[in-house]
Amino acid sequence: MIGKAGPDTCVFTSEEDLVEAALTWKQGDPFPLLAGSSLTRFLSLDDGALPAVATTPRVGSVVSTGGEVGRACGRLLAIATERPHLHVPVGDVVRTVGEQSGPVAVVALADELENAGDWPGARNPRAGVVSARTPASLVCLVYRSLVPEHRSSPGAFVVTNSFHSDDLSADAVEMDELDALYGTRHQLVTYHLHGRECSVGLPDGVICGRTDEGAGFLGLPSLPGAATAPGPLVPERPLPADLRIPSCLRGEGCFRADLEEGQRVRAADLHAVLVFSQSCGAVSAGVSPYPEAVGIGGGFLEGTAVAVIGGMGSHNAEPGAEQLLDRGLRAGLPLGEIVAEMNSGQDGARGGLAVFGLAGDPGLVLRYTGGPPGPEQTATTASALERLHHLHDSVIPGCERLAWLEVDVDEEPLRAARARVRALAEEPDRPGLGGDVSVLDDEIAVVQEELIARTAAKIQRDGADFLGDASPAFRRMARRDAPCTSCGTDRGQHLVLRHAVDHRLTVQTLQCRRCGDVWWSTEEGEPTLFIGGRVDTDADRAAPGTLTRTVTNTGDRTVRGAVGMAFRAFYDPPVLPVWHSEAVTVPPGGSHTFTASLALPSQGARPDVHSGFVIALLDGVHLMSPVILRLS
Repeated sequence: MIGKAGPDTCVFTSEEDLVEAALTWKQGDPFPLLAGSSLTRFLSLDDGALPAVATTPRVGSVVSTGGEVGRACGRLLAIATERPHLHVPVGDVVRTVGEQSGPVAVVALADELENAGDWPGARNPRAGVVSARTPASLVCLVYRSLVPEHRSSPGAFVVTNSFHSDDLSADAVEMDELDALYGTRHQLVTYHLHGRECSVGLPDGVICGRTDEGAGFLGLPSLPGAATAPGPLVPERPLPADLRIPSCLRGEGCFRADLEEGQRVRAADLHAVLVFSQSCGAVSAGVSPYPEAVGIGGGFLEGTAVAVIGGMGSHNAEPGAEQLLDRGLRAGLPLGEIVAEMNSGQDGARGGLAVFGLAGDPGLVLRYTGGPPGPEQTATTASALERLHHLHDSVIPGCERLAWLEVDVDEEPLRAARARVRALAEEPDRPGLGGDVSVLDDEIAVVQEELIARTAAKIQRDGADFLGDASPAFRRMARRDAPCTSCGTDRGQHLVLRHAVDHRLTVQTLQCRRCGDVWWSTEEGEPTLFIGGRVDTDADRAAPGTLTRTVTNTGDRTVRGAVGMAFRAFYDPPVLPVWHSEAVTVPPGGSHTFTASLALPSQGARPDVHSGFVIALLDGVHLMSPVILRLS
């Protein structure tokens, strides 16, 4: 022993002495530590004084593996947190952890886990790995896990790239702004940065996972980097054939050849309590394709971090993961529970496409304050995304398919709407999503209103045929007897047609042997949208009155769009009622009464039977119902 860092710890220089002290340690004894750079960094926070370890019960168990250092450190963690402790061969770690019913903290030297065969928590979603590169850094990590908030500052610090959506709200977007992390230990540091197992990067720099201790295990120089080291660089032993060896370990310097040496910083030198990173391979114990000594997650744990929550393998950034983490920390959940929820697929987390791992104690509960809590957006976000889905999969394509029919479709605003849907879907958790989706919903409703207005004007000019020139391309898929909703008899037939090329274009129609066409619809499946009312309508030229039809929605969602009426003019100026359309919103289970004037615009209308149409476009579903005007 070389002394004490305060009355509650003792610092050894010998690994053997550390193990002996750790295997007999009990509450009340000075906590045993081993001299090394990780301890030096932690001591720098407090001018050399360290706090005592208090017994803090935690859920779950502790499983250690490897040599005596792993066993001793596992025992320290278990005794201090009143958890059972097992020490098993490394080949049994995955199985043993999977057999435990609750959270498991796996304690080992990092290189000893390389033979585990898999991520130690592969069969236990609440497992975390407490590992470090050297005996000194491992026992220091265990100690930090027992005094996690020591010299920490409340709140979070966010590092992001200038091309990300959160660049204006982030605390750092370039290397100079990382200076705050050299002197302040924030409760949570989030890195919204692209990277690979050995680093995460900013445009003007890179955060490197290598450290002084352990990085030279291949016989190569550690920082400041091989590119500036004099003389030939020859490994003491062959490079591992089954690993991905970065250029720095081959003596060729950092792979970021665009950077000067001063633009590379050690992850270990950036203070934090908890690190969250969505870069690839940020957590990789037992499965890293890179030498562990360069891993970015391990680099953070060689500093003052207590735990790293990060992506495993080739990671797809999970929108909303930060909110899940923030919510879990505020709720006082153990880290293992938080990560399990992030991987569960609940609350929109994809849980499998983006896999998170925990490098740290899963039983640890952090006293997190964070910034001001934001509004709870889970329900709002889910509703907005569901509406986007409906717009994307039903409303927009329903409008686009009308180009096959007698409808004057302007495709440009529909293409623009699709682009807006994609843009909004790329940021599903940003504030204001619900409002932006509502604006887009309004715009698409206007597109439908304009389309119905153009179609009504076209009917007045050219008449109408629902199928038009596309009629030969439709095939009958079903036919059944159905009551006529116009005359109330059993003389109707319900037909289902499908386009031979565009199979998503389904047309349904009710045909009556007496009334003729009763209604047409492009709705798929069992119809929920109807234009109701009698086909035959009486009017007197002296006092024509009004036409009334009911638009009914028996479905489970509100629909928006427009309804209109038009008669074929035949004459210019027209002598039959002028076309009319209006916007309409129909709630689920509701209806809208459409009323149109039958006033005759000029003299000349004969007392005869005249054909017109009531048309509607509601959430991409096109409806048409004939009007037989019996004019007297």
